[in-house]
Amino acid sequence: MDEQEMPPLTITNNDIQEANQLSLHCPICANPVEKFVEDTELQPVVCAKCGTLYHRVCWEQGGGKCAVLGCGHDKFKVHGTPASPVLSIKYTDLPRPSANGRSSQQTKQLKEEQRRQVEQMRRPESWLARLFRWLLDQIKIG
Repeated sequence: MDEQEMPPLTITNNDIQEANQLSLHCPICANPVEKFVEDTELQPVVCAKCGTLYHRVCWEQGGGKCAVLGCGHDKFKVHGTPASPVLSIKYTDLPRPSANGRSSQQTKQLKEEQRRQVEQMRRPESWLARLFRWLLDQIKIG
């Protein structure tokens, strides 16, 4: 089998522009909608109802509503902004460490419970007893 060396790849500005394009074209101007643009008018926006992608300026020139037949929604979201709330943890949410560096009573209880469960799992037990215990654990009452 003959191995043939391929010529080196060169990446042009056009290649970068094509890679930057999202998979859809704007339904107003039919031009591709790009992810990272510096001009705020070309910023990608998404219809809040049907998810159609637009340039911001095209959305505004189209009457400020979705151009998809049957949608007509008048609200949009900027493409790439989180749709769900972001989890934030404040320093005050963390438990205070003990003054002397020792574990709290709750931590000791949890570690003891974990140790007990690990030892219980290590004990020889018939597969039938384990199956029965597993089935009981699966039953949810209430």
